[in-house]
Amino acid sequence: MMKNLPIGKQEFSVIREANDLYVDKTTYIYQLITTGGGYYFLSRPRRFGKSLLLNTIKELFLGNKQYFEGLYIADKWDFKPYPVIKLDFGKPDYKTLPFLEVIKKQLKNIASDYEVMLEESSPKEMLNDLIVGLAKHGKVVILIDEYDKPIIDYLEDVPKAKEQRDLLKNLYAAIKPLDAYLKFVMLTGVSKFGKVSIFSDLNNLDDITLAPAMANICGYTQQELETNFAEHIIEVGKRLHLTKEELLPKIKQWYNGYAWHKDDTVYNPFSILKFLHHKNFDNYWFSTGTPTFLTKLLQKDFHYEFKDTIAGFASFDTSELDNLDYVAVLFQTGYLTIKEDLGYGMYGLDFPNLEVQNAFSQYLLAEYAYQQPGRMQPAVFQLFRYLQNDNFQEVHYILNGLFATIPQDYFLENREKFYHAIVYLVFRLLGYFTQIELNSGRGRLDCVVFWGNKVFLFEFKLDKSAEEAIAQIKAKNYYAPYQGVGKDIYLIGVNMTSAQKQIDEFLVEKV
Repeated sequence: MMKNLPIGKQEFSVIREANDLYVDKTTYIYQLITTGGGYYFLSRPRRFGKSLLLNTIKELFLGNKQYFEGLYIADKWDFKPYPVIKLDFGKPDYKTLPFLEVIKKQLKNIASDYEVMLEESSPKEMLNDLIVGLAKHGKVVILIDEYDKPIIDYLEDVPKAKEQRDLLKNLYAAIKPLDAYLKFVMLTGVSKFGKVSIFSDLNNLDDITLAPAMANICGYTQQELETNFAEHIIEVGKRLHLTKEELLPKIKQWYNGYAWHKDDTVYNPFSILKFLHHKNFDNYWFSTGTPTFLTKLLQKDFHYEFKDTIAGFASFDTSELDNLDYVAVLFQTGYLTIKEDLGYGMYGLDFPNLEVQNAFSQYLLAEYAYQQPGRMQPAVFQLFRYLQNDNFQEVHYILNGLFATIPQDYFLENREKFYHAIVYLVFRLLGYFTQIELNSGRGRLDCVVFWGNKVFLFEFKLDKSAEEAIAQIKAKNYYAPYQGVGKDIYLIGVNMTSAQKQIDEFLVEKV
């Protein structure tokens, strides 16, 4: 019988009691708890299984052996119970209550569960007293989920973010001096914002974010997908009228590609579960959270092209709330991932998959065009349809519409940057609907769009002329590779006049 998908379930106990499908990650958990120093920090993007991982570890240390039957760790652990302190800052309580009170409330609830008397004081003192009180029952396990969310949610309000960070720093300062009372400590989060400051007192944490042995501790590998979800994949194939051999590469293109080590890529578990449930390719992960602060950060400094981004190992860590490193933020939040280990501590980064690339391009284009994100993909789809039908006048109108809402003064101050950014993002999104080759102004043809037996060659100019653009295509013989293969070739020259903030010339020649 095909097991149910655990969509939206983060409690390991709930999944196991319901006999829902669970991908066994206890191999990695066993390695964590039996080797190393027992103090860990793990960063992964949102909706990537961090909460389920910590809840699995929680049940293991609580000694709930019944939940681990049939799993790797079942006959390798003695299931001796330990007192567990699990703090979860992923819940939105701090949006309605002062964060100080949220921390105290969670500590009081845990103390009540273990019948420990906890007097009202600072979070640091309360955590200290709770650890000492619980240690009477055995060494204590501390699990902190989404340690950084109270900071991330206020990145557009830096003073507030710093206030939250300082509260957390004070709280965590209670942990290291009580090492003798502790069995295991693990913190998870999306980012490393404020890591140096927050953990200056907790400096014995082993950051396993990029540890090769832990690359697949969250997310699903290709083998795990095909083995655990075999029946569900068959059902999706029937719905989409695709064979397994046709379907698997498409699933991989959409949802695989996240990497924290050069030799391992994994699927986003949230996206895969939603895809297998709905049996339809869509942007599931991205729709769960709009990266407003991130798109604003990128638009401010005109960052929009991320292919072939190179970053050093140190770039994956950032601690300055006043001066965020956009590459580090993009990597930590899951919008860029490791694609190549270049050696010498350098890595090549790119979008992990089609889901992230297309959705992020929509939001970023909307930021540049001062429009709502939901309007971007329909506009680009219309552009695609007009190209299909050789309706170049409408293509011209759509492109002009994307410039129309940009404030005039701001556009004139940054005319070339805006022009290149919007053109680049529009045609990257166009790749969602058809095949394109997209360049970014380095002495090559700007863009080639393929559709059926048609090839459209675009060259864009600013404050020059469309005739000059066409002439450049001809002079450099850009269309030669596409001749003699039975395709209709269109040369398209586009010129924008920055003073009027619009495309004034749009010329088309058919070869």
